[in-house]
Amino acid sequence: MLSPHRWPPAVEPEDLGAVVHGPVVLARATGIVAALRCVFAHADGLSLPFVLRAEGVQAEAALRQSQWGGVDEDGPQGWSEPAVAVRVGGHEGFADPSQARGSGGEDAYDLDATFWIDVRPEEVARDHRLELTVAWPQAGLPETTTVLTLRPWTAGEVLPLL
Repeated sequence: MLSPHRWPPAVEPEDLGAVVHGPVVLARATGIVAALRCVFAHADGLSLPFVLRAEGVQAEAALRQSQWGGVDEDGPQGWSEPAVAVRVGGHEGFADPSQARGSGGEDAYDLDATFWIDVRPEEVARDHRLELTVAWPQAGLPETTTVLTLRPWTAGEVLPLL
């Protein structure tokens, strides 16, 4: 049984990291796509630069969902974000975005965010797998699971900034 976990937003690490997986599309539906630019390994975790693009009706829905509409008698109104579930190194749970920036209008919507997963290389070393499940049904993106096999790395490969 995997332990429940929540990966909160985090400050970017103070090193450059090492690329352990290249770009990959995580989920796609008509008018909307979610992807990772790459996976960076750091001495104390993984950085996942995430991008979501939508156009047409999906862009309109994503923009509407990304704006807080307040609370009325029916409860919270008009706000959601892509859900990213992670399974790695004996942990599973949801990740909250850091540095999320969304923008757009009626015809296009762009979201860039980074997810921080605090696992050490030795926790991933058993199978080098990172499982990501992405969904944003309110904007037209169905739940999709992608299993990545990360390139093995050691903390010594991570490039320091100083």
